[in-house]
Amino acid sequence: MLHKKMIKQGIFGLLMLLSFTLKAQQNDTSLIRKNKVATVHKYQFVHAFEGNKDACLLEFKKFNRLSAITFHRTDMKCMGWNNSEEKFYTYENGLLGSLEIRRDNRPYARSVFKYNDAKDPIQITTHYAEMKDTLLSFNEFYRNSKNKLDSTIARRVNNSGKKSLIKSSYRYDKKKNLVQEYITDESGAPLSMVIYDRLPDGKIKNRDITIYGEKPNFKQIYYEYDQKDRVLSTIDSQNRKQLFFYNENGLLNNVYTYNGNGDLEVEFLFKYTYHE
Repeated sequence: MLHKKMIKQGIFGLLMLLSFTLKAQQNDTSLIRKNKVATVHKYQFVHAFEGNKDACLLEFKKFNRLSAITFHRTDMKCMGWNNSEEKFYTYENGLLGSLEIRRDNRPYARSVFKYNDAKDPIQITTHYAEMKDTLLSFNEFYRNSKNKLDSTIARRVNNSGKKSLIKSSYRYDKKKNLVQEYITDESGAPLSMVIYDRLPDGKIKNRDITIYGEKPNFKQIYYEYDQKDRVLSTIDSQNRKQLFFYNENGLLNNVYTYNGNGDLEVEFLFKYTYHE
């Protein structure tokens, strides 16, 4: 039987997945498409480890010719853990049809998606292999008069009949930019809230993230941009900073990550192959 916390985490993960599946993490989707990217290798080099001369392959991604991600592997050995995760994406008529997740080379979960005419994922069926349990999620999507997503409701039930509900609400400014995401559980208790403070041109100035519950947390992230409107740097409320560097084609080349004391800790390096 699935724990209630896992049910909520599953809701978060799958709904967020549907929001960002076709967006390449840390690279703009339009640039992935424009450059006909086939694969992305993300290497991690830990400067904090004295004598370290090797970069570790942290993530590997494959994209089809429509620039949709089809495979994503994360090797946690780079973080000091002997674990790995692989995600396999399949599509039907341009929409995500199924997602299979394997952890440490063993089946972990498989999700199947159904859509309405508006291409909203109205039903997600997820089977967890090791626990031999299935979660069925019925999702409702509500839009405002300007056809912007106003709220979503996810009603879920597992094999034992245990039910849960998650509601997500969204607010926009006069320029139709997202300025708030607010998520509550079945009792109306808040789970998380994200507030976007934007510049006059719509770019994000800072993002405030609040997590409620047993382990509450709050973080602010501030953004700076270069002359091409690309993210130049970020710094959070713990004074941790990231610097972003790009190739001539606009794709990320490397990212420097500094700790709160200003010391360079980790560098991420990106390598690409391209469809002909």
